[in-house]
Amino acid sequence: METIQNSRFTIVSFMAKRRGKQANPGAELRAIRQQLGLSFRDVYAASLAIAKQRRQPAFVIAPSRLHDIETKNRIPSIHRLYALALIYGRTLKEILSLYGIPL
Repeated sequence: METIQNSRFTIVSFMAKRRGKQANPGAELRAIRQQLGLSFRDVYAASLAIAKQRRQPAFVIAPSRLHDIETKNRIPSIHRLYALALIYGRTLKEILSLYGIPL
């Protein structure tokens, strides 16, 4: 069995790698955010509210993290994907489909 060293392994990253070459999910998330007229700080503030409401800091999306998600194709955690879905008024299914994860 092969071990993974110095690598963050998540089901989201596993499925995203399986999807092959697909549209850029980060660019699509950026387009949604811009269409809604939201800044990085707006998303951060909304994610803080979600984290407080749910008493779970994993929902927080710092502006630098959102920048990396949108421009460097960093794959967000399931908590952040859920927060983005709420903030952007999309379903989690829609957000996951950007990463090639069908539900």
